Order: sequence, then C-alpha cells, then structure tokens
Amino acid sequence: MSEYLRGRLYKDSDSKIWLDSPKFQKQFELIIPTAYQFAFDEKLLNSPDYVFELVGNRDGDEFLIEATPTLVADIEDLSGLLHEKAGQLYIGEQKAKLGRTKIIHESEFDRQGLEYYLNSEVLSQGHYEGEDFVINALLQKNLITSKGDLYPPPLELKEMDPFKFVLNELPKNEFSQRRDSWRAVLHCDDGYIPEEGEAILIVTLSGRQGDDPSSSGGHFAIGMGEVLKDGSILGETFNFYFEGEKEVLAGNTDLVSYFGHLIQGQQNYRPSYTIYVYGVSPDDLKKVRDEYEMDLHRVRTEPGLRITPGYNCATTSNQHLKKIGIKGNHKNLWERVRKLRRQIAKINPLAWRAKGTSKEGLLGKARFISYILKTDLAEFMPRPALESFIKNFSSEKRRKKMGIKRVDYVFLSQLPSTRQVGGMSYDSLREASKIVGFSEERSRRREEEKKAKEVIANKDSTQEEKQAAEKILSEAISWEEDQQMVREILETID
Repeated sequence: MSEYLRGRLYKDSDSKIWLDSPKFQKQFELIIPTAYQFAFDEKLLNSPDYVFELVGNRDGDEFLIEATPTLVADIEDLSGLLHEKAGQLYIGEQKAKLGRTKIIHESEFDRQGLEYYLNSEVLSQGHYEGEDFVINALLQKNLITSKGDLYPPPLELKEMDPFKFVLNELPKNEFSQRRDSWRAVLHCDDGYIPEEGEAILIVTLSGRQGDDPSSSGGHFAIGMGEVLKDGSILGETFNFYFEGEKEVLAGNTDLVSYFGHLIQGQQNYRPSYTIYVYGVSPDDLKKVRDEYEMDLHRVRTEPGLRITPGYNCATTSNQHLKKIGIKGNHKNLWERVRKLRRQIAKINPLAWRAKGTSKEGLLGKARFISYILKTDLAEFMPRPALESFIKNFSSEKRRKKMGIKRVDYVFLSQLPSTRQVGGMSYDSLREASKIVGFSEERSRRREEEKKAKEVIANKDSTQEEKQAAEKILSEAISWEEDQQMVREILETID
C-alpha cells in the first residue's frame, strides 16, 4: 500500500536524489521512474525552504516514487479548535505559534487574520519546536468537504437557480467581497452520494487583489482531489505560477498550502471562487496531472519564459482538460459558430502562430492584438475561463456527456488585514485595457519615485540630480492616496 512522505529534496555529489524525512529522522534515496525524472529538476532540488510530499513505497533506505512531488506548507498536519488561553495560542490542547510572515505591499498576515480563525475548527500545517507547533498554513475545517452545512451560502443563492447566482450575482462587489466563506451544492444527480476514495476535479479562480491593480486579472488553476472517510477532501492544484515576492513555486500544491499558507496562500490577498466536480475518471485526472507537470517544470526552469495571452494559467488548464473531454462552454460548436467575429479574425495572418507573442515592438503589439481578437476570452482570461466551465456544467446534457454527477461551489473570503479587500477579477478587454493602462502608469510613477529616493540617498549624486529627484518626490503621493486611487478604479469591476 502506498504511503506519503514529507521532507526536503536534495542531490548528493554522486547525483543521487534524496528526501530528508523528519518523520523517520533519516534520508531516503529516491528511486524515480524514467517518466517522472524530469520533474525532479534543479529548481526543486535547490529549494531547501520548501517542503515536498511524495507518494510511493519504502524499501529499506530507498523510497520508490509513484508520482511527481506535491508542495506542502510544512512537515506536519494538525487540526482542531484554534483558541487562546492567557495569551497562549492553542490548536486543541497543543500549544502553537505563528510561523514566518512577510510584508508585501505594506501588509502581511497579522492579528486580524488570526482573529478571523480564532475559536473555530482549523486545518493547519507546521512543525514542532520544543513544546510549540509552529503554524505555516491555516484554513477553515469543514469548508473543503463533500458534506455538512457549517458554512451556508447566501440566502440569495437559495432563492434562485444556483448556477445563475454564481454566474450573475456573485461577481458583484456586494457578494464577491464578503468576509464570510461558504459552500453550496449547485447540482447533484438524484440519489448520488460521494463515496470514500472518489475522485474530484477542482477548478478555481482567485480574484483581483484590492491593493495591486496588476493582479486584477486573477489567477486560474485546476487540480484534483479525493473524498476521505470523513467526507473531507484531500486535494491539490496544478499551480502554474511564476516566481515573485510571494515565494510561490510552480508545482502541484496541497489545498491547505495553496489557499492558507501565511505568505503564499491566496486567501491572504484576495477571495477565491472554486468548483469541485464529482464523476470525472480518476485515471483521466491522473493523466492531466502527469501531462501538466511538463508545463510546471517549464515554468520553474526555462529562463526568460513569460506570461502571454497564449501561454498562461488559463490556456494551459483549458488545453489539458480538453484532452479528457472536460471543456467550457466556449468550446461548444454552436458557441464557436455564434461568435462569427472571432472566426473572421482568424483569417488575419498576424494571428497565425501568435500564441506566445508579447507586446514588444510594433509587430509584437499587432500580433498580440490579433491573437486576443481571434481567441475567446475564456481561453486565456481567468474569470471567463471559470464561468465557461460553470455554464457547461449547468447543462444536464453536457454533464451527462462528461460524466459529471455533482458540482459544488466554495467561496473562500479574503482574510482581514490592513490590505484592501479584493473581489472578482475583470472579464472583458475593455476592463482589462483600462486597468492595465492604470497599472502601467502607476508602476512607472512608483519606479520613478524609488529611483529619486536612491538619488537622494547616494552621496555621489550631483546637485543637479538631487534637485530633479527632490522635484519628483515633492509631487509624490502617499501610500494612502495611492491605495485610494487603486480602490476607486478596481471597485468598477463586478
């Protein structure tokens, strides 16, 4: 029987790959099938700050690998009631404390975030230091589950067609910015009850950040999970994500870490909107996972690789799911015929082989525009991608064709903090153009102010340089004023 093992990866001087396992207090040499060897790349093997979970079988000092690694927030799982006694934090009866956090855009996981979880049942990942359990990820228990009603949906969802609610009402700021998480069953075949071990397809959209317009397009991911004995869901996302200040590493990422990591977790920065789909073949999902790993490996290792309309989190997910017959509404024949403008745009030679083009230069801009005009937004833009899947999953005919028996929805609110609350991401080229233009101008201004401060601080700067820098800084706006401008433009998205 397969087992799960967590630890840190490394390669020795003989090029053997090892997992350092705190649980067994020893190192295991990894025996990796040829099909998976590419995934144990130099990036993974030189990331000592990351913890990986492997599935396979122990054989003495060896561990026989059965799948590519999954990123987790830390070595141990711990669940229970998060509470305080006399200033001491506990999970159940276990003393606990928060692990490392990080200030990003003037905010971090803080006391407000902790209080959001206090006196509620939580899932956590961390490690032990003496008597304390050091928490590196937190998530509400009984939210990502196949049963229970501890987190009921808004009354409005119950009063109308639930699919219409999540498509038409939930994107509005009134609902998309709420601070209470919830889950709901959008559809369930008569008599169907999920059983232990049943496979689940995960499709998730993390919306816009409230403090950063450059992130207002959102982030899209697919993944897979399974139903456990108690009805909870153990799962992961195939996280197509480029390196940045959030310290996210592209790879298969455990759900507790993906949503609840104190630094990397989506819940710190924005709300998330996720569907859990029952009835998809576990073999098909495993196939998608294995093939998607090639893209995750590419994102981790290929120098100069950039996000483009033709190669991003949404396009990659769409393409891999299509291979197993799971697709969004925009892939239906009638929908493609109906959008005649896009069919005409495909005649444009500039749109041919323009999938990976950037906006650099006149030709690059022309090819970029040609590509997005010929391509349905649901193919490359996160919010339309999620909504396209939901539209298809709302159709009884389409569900039967794809073998889908049940569709659940989980809204995961943004954690309270000093960070402005985000919401639903944009879903049109008009909105995207407006927000991106604002974001680029804001970035130019902030970079100009940053350089001006460096000039003032540099004792070798000339008097003329300092005068020019002082003029720039005299016209600079405060962080509070900047955030007000950001809030005003982002609040127009719904």
